Formats: sequence, structure tokens, C-alpha cells
Amino acid sequence: MKLIYTLLFLSITQLASAQSRHTISIQSGVFHSYFDQTPLVNFNYTSKDEGIFHGVHLGSVGIDYAYQINPKNSVAVEYTRLVNNYKEIWADHRMGDVCSRDLRTLYLKYQRRNSIFKKTSLIYGSGISFRYGETYLFTSSSHYTHSYNERNMALNAFVGLDHQLTNQLSAFYKFDLRSVLYYVNHEELNEYPQFHPNYPNRFDLSLKVGLSFHF
Repeated sequence: MKLIYTLLFLSITQLASAQSRHTISIQSGVFHSYFDQTPLVNFNYTSKDEGIFHGVHLGSVGIDYAYQINPKNSVAVEYTRLVNNYKEIWADHRMGDVCSRDLRTLYLKYQRRNSIFKKTSLIYGSGISFRYGETYLFTSSSHYTHSYNERNMALNAFVGLDHQLTNQLSAFYKFDLRSVLYYVNHEELNEYPQFHPNYPNRFDLSLKVGLSFHF
């Protein structure tokens, strides 16, 4: 009987250890700065008669899966979607100003964790990401727009804090800087350069907040 209890205890211990290696996170990009005068906070600026939030809601959401290699190091894959419409905030605009975005980003990254307080850790790391979708630009003083397919590869670096709430749940926030290395759609961008004097910008600085579930 003691042998059975011992084996059961070891099995539970191993299971708990294995479970702690996996983390699923949900997050929102509270702001994205593209350094192009579009609004900093990620709200959709649409009609106040639309939707349960009257046309104003966060336009950036994502999900992340991480596998913990050891207590300090992990690898992760992340998928995010950003949908923002800026038509309502432009009292005046110039040719090349961004009218709206619909972007999806796949992100492979390495993350390191260092404990700085009892339940708070510094998280930082880097990775590569691929972004695809569409961006619409104003092409005249009227509301005529021209769309560009987003296809680019980028290098990311991030830093933030993770706060442990329970053994299975933590909250985090982090700054993530994305810098484009290669535009897959460079031929399309070179075709009508007069339509986008202020686009594209290779940088995207975001503040992401979310919850992590450890198992």
C-alpha cells in the first residue's frame, strides 16, 4: 500500500511539474504608436449608433501560447489582430494619412523571466513576426482611399512585468517594439509612391496587457 501511495504521489508531482510548463495568455494592445499621427489608444472610431459599446471598443486583441523550457526561459507563439478606423478623427487630412487598418500578426519569440519581488517578475525577450492584412490611405482631399496589402517581416523586442495572482493565474503588461526588416509587398509600394508620402512606417510601439493561465 505504501508503494502505491508513493507512486501516486510521484505521479501527481510529475503532473504538476509538467502542467506548469504551459501558458496560454489573452491580451489587448491598449495602444499602438506607428509614429504617423494616428491615435495612440486603440479604439475604433465609428458611429455612436453602432454596437453595444456605441462604436467605441478596443481594436487590438491577441492570444499567446508559451512553453517553459526551464524556470527562466520559454519560447512562445502569438497571434494578434488589430482593426482600427480613423475616419471620424480626421478633421483634416493629407494625402498619405492612414484611414484604417486591418492587420494580423504571427509572432515567434523567446522570453526570459527574472524574479524581482516575491510575486513579480521582469519579462523580456525578442522574436520575429510576420504581418499581413490591409491598410487604407487617403489619396486626395476628399474621402477617396487606396488600399495596400500588408506583407512584411519584422524584428521584435519587448520588456514588461508579470504579477502572479494565483498558482495558475497571472497578470502582465509589456512594451513591444516592432521594426520592419523586409516588405514582401515592396513592388506594390513602389508602384504609386505619390499616394503614400507618409507610409509605410517601419515602427510599431505597443503596450500590451493581459492575463496568463498556467497549466
